[in-house]
Amino acid sequence: MPTYEGILSAIRCDSPRSDQDSPHHPAGSPELDVVSLRWDGEQIWRDEMEQGQTRQIDVIRPLPLSATIDVVVRPNEDGSVEDIIGTVELDETLVGTGIPGTDWHVQRFVDAGADYELTFKVRMAVAPVDPPPEAS
Repeated sequence: MPTYEGILSAIRCDSPRSDQDSPHHPAGSPELDVVSLRWDGEQIWRDEMEQGQTRQIDVIRPLPLSATIDVVVRPNEDGSVEDIIGTVELDETLVGTGIPGTDWHVQRFVDAGADYELTFKVRMAVAPVDPPPEAS
């Protein structure tokens, strides 16, 4: 029975709210969103982002079953509210052709001024090859 891996590659911020000046920051300093990713409820990545930035994530995890990835954005202004702006379900139906460049999926999330793109894919995990038996 084949096994699968989920790969999160990058997230891009196009959210205009991440460039708003905040009275809590020095003049000319943009207010940044705090973005995190949760894999089945466990936080696996977190960073501040401003508009136009792309962050490389490079998270690879085995997929014994499907996995839920939540994209969570917290405006940094008051630091108290987190919004799950989107969810991706990773499972074997997302396995591509194996041709480079064709396996990647981009999911866009737009909610309450937050605008992000998550790049991800699912691949079939390569089973380790048994060593050949020793000659007798």
